[in-house]
Amino acid sequence: MKQYINPKYKKFVSLLNFSNGKYDIVDVFKDFVTMYAIAIKNKCYYEEIDEQMYFKTIEKYKRCEMEIFLELREELENLYMQESKIRDVLGEIYYQIGAIKKGNKQFFSPKEVGILASLLAKDYLSEGKREFDGVYDCACGSGILLLSFGNVLINKNIDYTKKAFYCGQDIDFICFCMTYIQISLYRYARFSHLGRYTKFTNKKNILYTRVFSRKMGRKNETKCKNNIGENYEKKKI
Repeated sequence: MKQYINPKYKKFVSLLNFSNGKYDIVDVFKDFVTMYAIAIKNKCYYEEIDEQMYFKTIEKYKRCEMEIFLELREELENLYMQESKIRDVLGEIYYQIGAIKKGNKQFFSPKEVGILASLLAKDYLSEGKREFDGVYDCACGSGILLLSFGNVLINKNIDYTKKAFYCGQDIDFICFCMTYIQISLYRYARFSHLGRYTKFTNKKNILYTRVFSRKMGRKNETKCKNNIGENYEKKKI
């Protein structure tokens, strides 16, 4: 059965399918997400292992094919700019291209569940009359709960970039990258954690957004210097 593709995503999906079957569309998506996450992270802090992973990922493509990834990046950023609200763009595309399969043992929460959970969390936090909210998702997938929480704060006229701290965790490397990309583009102050444990004992499994890094200040800059490449080698899927 042919998978439904949202009309607004058709151009992006068409770019993913540039090879007409030479490369699997899901593999192209995963390569794009991996390289884009590295590009964003490198703007915050550079690690050679990430650069090596970037070139290792793209070397399978011919030079003329590499330009497609620049077009994918441009089209993705256009999709975010066109949205009036925070939206799980990558998660929706991931689902619509058939990347989520029963064999992967994955299940992404519907956006309605994310909205409900965010409303309940916000009401609970409001009882304490805190000026600064925090939300943690231990199985973040593409980041739907964190994104929904941002929308809830916007609806309450609260600056989600300054009045909240966000943490997403997942054992899946691509989910880890999708969440990191989306929250970075929406300028959340937060970090992503790759792994199974709620206790963040391994700091090398944590990536921070640029906004969070700036809030930490230059004196804490070394605390932010972790890498994607090392995480990938440990959590290959």
